[in-house]
Parts: sequence; C-alpha cells; structure tokens
Amino acid sequence: MAELPLLIFPQAKIVDPPKGRPGFSTPNVPAKQIQISRLTPQFENLEKQFRADQAMLSASIAGLEPEMVLVIETAGRIEDFQRAIANTPGLEWLAEWDKEFEPDEYFFNRDSKQQKTDKQVEGRLYLAMTKQQGLVELLNLWNLWQKTNDLPSGKAKWRDVFSQIKVIRRWGIQEQLIETRVLDIWREDLEYEDTAHERMNFQVEFFYRKDRQARKQNEAVFKTLLEELSGQLISPFLEYSEIGFHAAKAQLSRNSIQSIVEKIDRNELDINLLKLPSIMFFRPTGQSLTSSPDETAPIETAPKYPVSGDPIVAILDGVPFSQHTWLKDRLILDDADELENEYQAGDRKHGTAMASLVIHGELDANEVPLTRPVYFRPILQPDPHTPNRHEHVPDEIFYEDRIERAVRRMFEGEGEVPAQADTVKIINLSFGDLFRPFIHTPSPCARLLDWLSWKYKVLFCVSTGNISEPIDLGVSEGEFNRLSEAEKTQITLAKINETAHRRRIISPAESLNAVTVGASHNDSSSFSYLGQRVDILPIRKLFSPTNCLGQGFRRSIKPDILLPGGRQLFNSPPIGTIFSASLSGSPPGQQVAVEDNTGNLSASSYTRGSSNATALASRAGAKIYDVIESLRRQMPEAIKEDQIAVLIKALLVHGASREGAEDVLDQHLKTPANSRQFKSYASKFIGYGNANISRVLACTEQRATVIGCGHIGEKQVHEYRFPLPPSLANSKQWRRLTITLAWFTPINPNHRYLRQAKLFFDAPKNTDALGLSRQEAEWNQVRRGTVQHEILESSKVSYYQDGDELVIPVQCNADAIDKLDEQIPYALAVTMEVKEGVSIHIYQEVRSRIQTQIKIQ
Repeated sequence: MAELPLLIFPQAKIVDPPKGRPGFSTPNVPAKQIQISRLTPQFENLEKQFRADQAMLSASIAGLEPEMVLVIETAGRIEDFQRAIANTPGLEWLAEWDKEFEPDEYFFNRDSKQQKTDKQVEGRLYLAMTKQQGLVELLNLWNLWQKTNDLPSGKAKWRDVFSQIKVIRRWGIQEQLIETRVLDIWREDLEYEDTAHERMNFQVEFFYRKDRQARKQNEAVFKTLLEELSGQLISPFLEYSEIGFHAAKAQLSRNSIQSIVEKIDRNELDINLLKLPSIMFFRPTGQSLTSSPDETAPIETAPKYPVSGDPIVAILDGVPFSQHTWLKDRLILDDADELENEYQAGDRKHGTAMASLVIHGELDANEVPLTRPVYFRPILQPDPHTPNRHEHVPDEIFYEDRIERAVRRMFEGEGEVPAQADTVKIINLSFGDLFRPFIHTPSPCARLLDWLSWKYKVLFCVSTGNISEPIDLGVSEGEFNRLSEAEKTQITLAKINETAHRRRIISPAESLNAVTVGASHNDSSSFSYLGQRVDILPIRKLFSPTNCLGQGFRRSIKPDILLPGGRQLFNSPPIGTIFSASLSGSPPGQQVAVEDNTGNLSASSYTRGSSNATALASRAGAKIYDVIESLRRQMPEAIKEDQIAVLIKALLVHGASREGAEDVLDQHLKTPANSRQFKSYASKFIGYGNANISRVLACTEQRATVIGCGHIGEKQVHEYRFPLPPSLANSKQWRRLTITLAWFTPINPNHRYLRQAKLFFDAPKNTDALGLSRQEAEWNQVRRGTVQHEILESSKVSYYQDGDELVIPVQCNADAIDKLDEQIPYALAVTMEVKEGVSIHIYQEVRSRIQTQIKIQ
C-alpha cells in the first residue's frame, strides 16, 4: 500500500472554557458522640507517645526540641486542610496521599437510595510535623470540639477534620521499615554468615523540610544517633528541593542490625534511631540488573550504513562494548565517571544489548540501523561481590544523583565541560530498582524523571521491570504439555494474577511524564528446538510472563504500551510443578550484540525482557523524530523545538491497541467481582496495548492521521476541528477514530496529586454524527496520567454532511497547585480510518479539507 505523509492541523482556536466545577461526595461518617468515643483513646495515646519520645531523645541529644510526625487518616477529603495546618502554630505540613478503606460500621458509601454499599471508601492520609506547641494546640481544639461546634476564628476547618478522622496516630515502624521491606531483607541477610560483610548498608529518606536549618538539624541528629550505634555515613547527604528529596546512605554492623531486628520482634521499640521523627523511610541500597545469558554465537559482519548528524537518543546504562562490529562508530561514549575501568572482559552485557536494540532493532529482523549516532552515558558498573558481576549502582552512590548529573551534563554541561548532547529528545532507561516496587506514592527517582523531563523537554522511555521468581503452575510438565493452548493460557494467567501484588512495576516506571514500556511475549526469531523449555503463555499479543505489572500513580495506566520483549520460555521442572524462567542465550528471544569473554568483535545472543522492549521504544522514537523533521521542513512554524519530544510521546502511544490481548484477558480473568471495572483492571497487564509503530510513521489512502502541537495555560481551551470525510456520510462502513493527547507536566512534590497540569479532551459520544462508541481503555482512567488515548469505532449509519467537522477541545486545568503559571507543551494526534482495501479515499478527503482550513486561517 502507498505510504502518505502525516497531516498537520492548522493552529488551534482558543475558546472560552466550560463553566461549572464538579463536586465531590463525602462518605457516611459516625455521629459526633461516636467519634469522641472512638478517637479519645487515640489522642491520649499520641500524647503519651510524644512524652516518651521526648524523654528518650532528650537523654541522647541535649537541647533537641521534640517533634512527632502525625498521621491523620480521613474518610473523604478535607478542602483546604493544608491551610488549616499552616494556621496552627507548631504544626508543619508534610504530605497528603490518597488512600482507600474497606467500609465498616462507621465509614461507608451510600447508593442513590441511601443504602449502605460495599464500595471502598475513598480517603486521605495527611502527614504533619508537630512540635509540643502544635500538639497542645491540637489537643485544645479537640477538647473544645467535644463541647461545642463553635471553634475559634481560622480554626473552623478542624470541625470537618475531627468529624472525618478514621485514625490519628504517629508515623512509625510500619511505614519506616515494614512497608519498605527493609526489615524482611535484613532478616534474610542475617540468616547467612557473611564474614566478608560485617557491616550492612541502608538508605534513609527524610521528610523533606522546607526550612534549610531544619534539614541541617535533621542531618546532625541522624549522624549523632547513628554514631551511638557505632554506625557511619557512606556518602554525603543528598537533597533536591525540586522533587522534595532528602536522603542519606549509612551502614551499621551486623550485630547492631541484629539487635534492632530482635527488639522489633519483641515489640521493644526503645531505639533512638527509629524514634527520630525526621526519618520517613529506611530502604535497601543498590540497584542491580538480572543475569544475562552466557551462551553466545557469532553473527555476520554488520552491513555498512552511513551514520551522521547529532544524537537524538541517549542511553543511560552499563558501559557498552563499543568496538563490537555492530556498534563501532555508532556510539558517542561519554564515560564521565570513568566506569569502564571497573569492567573486565565479558562484563559489558546490558549496555551492549541495549545499544544494539536501539541502533539496529532485533538483529534477526534485518532492519536498517538508525542514521544518527546514539549518545551513551554509563551510570552502572559491575558488582565484584556477585558471582556473575551483575551491573549495578554501588551502595554508596545515589541512583538519583548519577541520573541527574548525567542528564544535566547532556543539556547544560558540567563544570568547565559544555553541554554534551543538547539535541537529544529521548533518553532510554532500561532498568529499575528491584527493591522499590511502586506502592502508593512515586519514588524519588520517578519524581526526578518527571522534573528533568519538564525542565529539558525530553522524553524518558522507562521499563516496567521484570520478575524472575519461579511460577508454580500446579501441574507437572507432562500434564501441562497435554493441555490445549487455551488451557495453558488459563492456568498461567490465573497464577500470575494471584501473585500480582508481588509483581508491581519498579521505580522509576511510575514516572508521570515518561512512557513506560512493558514487554509483549513476541520477537522476530525463528526456532524449532525447545529442549527442556516450555512456553507457558503461548499467545504473542499478550504481555511477557516475567513482566512487572501496573497500575501507576493514582491508578493511572502503566505500562503505557507494550512492545516485543522476546518470548520468555520456562525451564521444565524435573519433578514438581514449579517452572523457572530460562536464561538461555538460544532462541526464541531477541538477537542482540554482546561481549563474550574472548573479545570476539561479532558475538551475539538472545535476550528477553522489558528492558529490550524499552530499547525498541526509544528506537521507534528516533524513527518518529525523522518523520517530524520532514514535516518541520515543510511547515517550520507548526512544530516548535520544545514540542518535538512530547509529539514523539503522543505518536508512540497513538498506534497502540489492545486488540487481540484484551479479549484473552476478558475470557480468562473476568469475574462477576471485577466485571464493572474490567477495562481498568486489564490495564495493569497491557496498558494501552501493543504499539504498532508503522501506523504512526505514515498514512494510507484508508487511514489519515492529523497532528497538532501547542502550549496551553490554565483554564484555556484549544479547539481543533477534524474534517469528516464525505464518503462516510450516511454510511454503515466500519470506521475507527483514534485520538491521543500527550503533555509534559511540572510537578509539585508536596501535593498528593503531584501533577500540576491536567489536560484532557472529551471524546465524541455515540449520539454524535459519527455514532462512535468507546473501545478498550476506561474513560476515567485515561485522564489520570499525561497521555489520554481513546479508540472509538462504529458500523452504524453516520449522519452528517460534507463540510461537517469533529470538534476536539483540548482543556487545561490546574491539578496539584492552586494556580498554574506555566504554559504546558502538548501534542495531539487524530486518526480516522476504514478497513484497508475499501474503496474510500479517507486520506485525500481529509487532506483537501485540512488544506482549506489552513488557507482560511
């Protein structure tokens, strides 16, 4: 079929925003006397704990003003609670997070008939630092509220707070140690005698205090309490105000850790370090990549294609084998930290594979390589303490610091060194922190990517992460092999679904501004020999069985897209029913360039995982860039320089569809309990679906794609008009409309929503002229991130006339901020299509009418 260029909307018309503001409902709460009865013991316990902590810490650090972090869990939200905290002397606002509760006898939702429902209760978790003055003031307000509803001027908001409190308590070990899994990891490490590691490393994250003096005092007190336990810092303190991050890396002896664990197990919590109110979390240290296959095979010499120009893609990873015949002269290697000195022959594994995929795609597919060089900044290095020398970020180094320095060096330079790659639009990050699965709130690294993406207007492509743990299928190999394809799929999906809570996406995959990429169970390899391996999920359009699963922050869609990550086979168990992921370097999988132990310059192997899929997304982004540049040469003013990356983001997602995958999930995982929310439920497995990049690089006679870009401010509406093709008027011909809106948002790390800018469009309704109905993703969920991707279809009779247009209003609201001062860069892509081969020339009809719009404008 003929390939035709993408079309460009004329400049959007700015129109008035719609009036009105949606309200919100408050769940049922207990009567006042019940609240008094429920909460009085909690307030008394708070006061008791504050005095006990004060006595303990004062004995260690003279003159320290006592503080405590209050956790106030409410049913429903409290409007302007942050202002109420600020108006209360001795209280300091720290954070606010969304939370859901199971309904109980006191807190529940009602239906339209005012009957109690079993729907989860939406709530909030508010965090505030209190000094003694603040606690006294809070207790006085509590006592006054018990006697009367009339609170002093400026304090009336506390009336709502006391009515809606479910729990009030102090921040403690549950959040600091248990939910971060560091306590479990300490226990596991202590089970093994390790004379080579008499000291154990960990990371501490502090509550970010706006006052610099308070932050410095927290550092000094932490260091003092650490030294009480004969511990020490292993790196300087690190802080980034832009993402609300303040942290330390430290170590204690195994004996000290053993003592802490034993005391916690006995519920003896008289440990000064754990009582320090400034500590938000204890976390494990280090980020490590999984093993790479050892088997390699030679590959033919790379074909000669010219490479020139400035880099558009950057890779942050381990040092690549840049002399490999398939990589030579195609990388700009900027090893600013001289990490290559840490490598031995055969160590350059992950970075080499990622560079190979970004530049060439799967070697089996015989694709043309990228024409531009790829900028490569190493940030990983081998771990000499692991048998296979896995590549990692060392314990004493902050992952966030290496990334921030690397990106800043690209766009601004470092010291006397000028900017090294300020033409880059896409940064590939094909690894994550296995110790940091996404739970509730975005990690510091995810927030860092959001900030850097906004600051430099660059797109990060990030992997979901992989889970390497074995799967107990409940049947032996022989029994499994006798099953039909559908039965195999049923068993595997059920087992993966059972363990979904252990398969959460890993940091920084929850990043709002990034495109998060999961692996589909697919590749370009051909093979005939399974050996002792089994394909436990034999459907190529489904996700890889080793994928980490979404959803994202505030239940947004993550992963955004799936791309091939290689068919992941599993080793057959000699006995039993537990199957483990095969790390074989033989096909199936994705053929990549590798470094072997002999220095062979043309070695290859087969690998798999979401890292691979992410590299293919970055490669696709480079192809999209070439298309955009071609359009810019024709219409230089249509796409500004700082809109290119966000347009790449929109087009990466624009070709995605759940077709062929959602039906399988529906068949095997849909139940009466999840049926009403199944579209949202399915997104954690497949996101917006498999991305078909070829669909967004060009149009056909039966498929027209029109793109638009802009900068939009708060309460603005940019109106786009898509001309309806006259050949579809009064027709029952099947048609599909796909609309994708993407943007970069600034972030507010002190607000529960984080995202400062909320952009959205209202999708056409089935009562409109085209008679379209929404397919695939759930209408509310698509508005929770920074990509709204809608697919609508119909075979009903359409009712419109030649000259009619589909109006698409792009709206912008402030989200995590009272007033949005920034102009937000966004991109819109709209595709209308009929089935290929149908004698309707959609493209020409849309093109001629778009040109008319431009002339009129």
